[in-house]
Amino acid sequence: MLKITKYPGLKFMFRPKSIAVIGASKKPGKIGYEIVDNIISYGFKGELYPVNLKETEILGKKVYKTISDVPGEVDFAVISIPAKFVPAALEECGKKGVKSAAVITSGFGEVGDHETEQKLVDIAIKYNIPFIGPNIFGMVYTPANLNASFGPGDVKPGKLAFITQSGALGIALMGWTITNKIGLSALISIGNKAQIGENELLDSYLKNDPNTKAILLYVEGLREGQLAMKIFKEVGLKKPIIALKSGRSVRGAVAAVSHTGSLAGSDKIYSAAFKQMGVLRAIDASEAFDWARCITNNPRPKGQNVLIITNGGGVGVMATDACEDHNIELYNDQEKLKELFFKPEIMPPFGSTKNPVDITGQGGELAYKRAIEAAYQADEIDAIVVLYCQTATTNPDLLADYVIEEVNQHKGKKPFVIASIGGEAVEAMVDKLNEEEIPAFDLPEKAISAMAALYRWSNFIERQERLGKDTLMKLPLEEINKIIKPIRKEGRAQMLEHEAKELFKLCGLEVPPFALVQSAEEAGEVAKKVGFPVVMKIVSEDIIHKSEAGGVIIGLNDILHVEEAYDKIIENAKAYKTGANIRGILVTHMVPKATEVIIGVTRDPSFGPVVMFGLGGIYVEILKDVVFRVAPFPPDEAQHMIDGIKAKDMLYGARGKKSCDIDALRHTIHLISQLVSQVDDIKELDINPLFALEEGASVVDARITLTDNK
Repeated sequence: MLKITKYPGLKFMFRPKSIAVIGASKKPGKIGYEIVDNIISYGFKGELYPVNLKETEILGKKVYKTISDVPGEVDFAVISIPAKFVPAALEECGKKGVKSAAVITSGFGEVGDHETEQKLVDIAIKYNIPFIGPNIFGMVYTPANLNASFGPGDVKPGKLAFITQSGALGIALMGWTITNKIGLSALISIGNKAQIGENELLDSYLKNDPNTKAILLYVEGLREGQLAMKIFKEVGLKKPIIALKSGRSVRGAVAAVSHTGSLAGSDKIYSAAFKQMGVLRAIDASEAFDWARCITNNPRPKGQNVLIITNGGGVGVMATDACEDHNIELYNDQEKLKELFFKPEIMPPFGSTKNPVDITGQGGELAYKRAIEAAYQADEIDAIVVLYCQTATTNPDLLADYVIEEVNQHKGKKPFVIASIGGEAVEAMVDKLNEEEIPAFDLPEKAISAMAALYRWSNFIERQERLGKDTLMKLPLEEINKIIKPIRKEGRAQMLEHEAKELFKLCGLEVPPFALVQSAEEAGEVAKKVGFPVVMKIVSEDIIHKSEAGGVIIGLNDILHVEEAYDKIIENAKAYKTGANIRGILVTHMVPKATEVIIGVTRDPSFGPVVMFGLGGIYVEILKDVVFRVAPFPPDEAQHMIDGIKAKDMLYGARGKKSCDIDALRHTIHLISQLVSQVDDIKELDINPLFALEEGASVVDARITLTDNK
């Protein structure tokens, strides 16, 4: 059961009536000085208590030698003193009754001193003091005029909360938001996340903060991934979350013997988890803030019909291409578009009412105003994209005024973005619009990308509303354990193929008839029972790659050849690996050739069991056309996995072939997600190939690796 710890004390961090700065300094450039200066300069209305052993006054404020000397209550303590003194200072805060804290100081877990960092957590729990840090630059909450950081002092107020794990990057992006007119409701540095991280901030405060419309995260990793998924999904249904996740390289791949483990780099798992919880993952900071600008200043779209208004055909084509890339639907009712826009006050006779609606280079400021007004008034249009290329006949500043007038008049009615291309006057126009909280960009692709992010979030909510609850599937756990227990007793981690297939049969998966035999005569008898043709495979924990060892023979159609094959496989196996523990040969009915797919499982340190699906056989290694999801998940998510591979047409019947049994595939993927969520003993799993038949889905080859012996 996922346990979410609530931190009601975070409200004192975001809206303190009193702040103590432990380690305040009177020397400009020192962190303790910058924090006090920012708190004062940003207009904090509560009590401010600088704490310093040597000083008597800092920036006009009386200084106290210790937190205990402060005369009144302290809602929020900001600690910026050498690391070795921090535990004692936090203990003193606890005795004083301080309600929340931020530990600015570095020199803890990030340099290997996890013991002292844990002391801080123990003290915080003892006195019920939620704290952020250590190793942070502080926090900002603009609705409370609070800037308790040593970053820039003039943060623009807005509706975006920005949580960052990186201090240096956070400060840099803090300045970037100021330059680019992006407003923030909060900016929180979480550093080492010793106690309070993204999960706690989202669940205990930002989820219900009326001043925050969207949340942007810079994360290097998430702890307690399953818990994060639950929290993020709950928050994402109320307000969008944008993630900027570092570590996209393959160096973080999980070391494993299975196909799934080798393909499931940690970054792919994060991307899959983000999709499941509705988090919008951005490639870089510029894209993340572009999306945030659009999302925080627009309502959710009511429908899929998007309209583009432009004064240039070329830029319109660029935007159209971007729409196709991002699966944005352009409104295409030509009669209605002609009725709305083919008017002399909007475009000349040679203008175009095709979407993009081209008012041509002759379309001036007033033509734009009227076109935007018509788009807002048309119920058929759900979102508006305006493109402007600078011309000698238009005044960008006047156009900005008209855009501001129209958007403000129809505020909250439908999403609106604008992209403008040109010189200094156009740059000033973009700044002016963004200052007025109208999402403006310097390239059409940026505007479309931002609009697409808004649509992805909206579509996620609609999809969650359609989804039924994923009920726990009843599995024969006692019988499964009976298979696993003797393997554990032997000290093995690798299940043999017949053991894995027996487990899958218990769960209700379609497995061709099979039996393990120890003689040529027994092989012949079994072959008759399972039905010709048959496949024969060596069974030995010492021979993983059976084909390389000459341990597989297929297409056997009579008893004579089966008996001969038995002797040949045994001979090959002994020659391949002297002393191998040969347990026998698996005789299996040979399923007719079909489309090969793979279903695999690996366990991620943060998210737990992760299921992979894609084309199987040789394709999985060559094409790597696979998708991942964190288990467990409902059947609908299994369907999205099927539809998420690039070669999905092969499953649906490309080039005249009949479709595979998609229902059977979906059921198999879903069942595996349930199995690995309920059976903790399974570390890795590969069904490769699974034959996707016209009727059914058959487990042809299977491998299961158990977790380390308990």
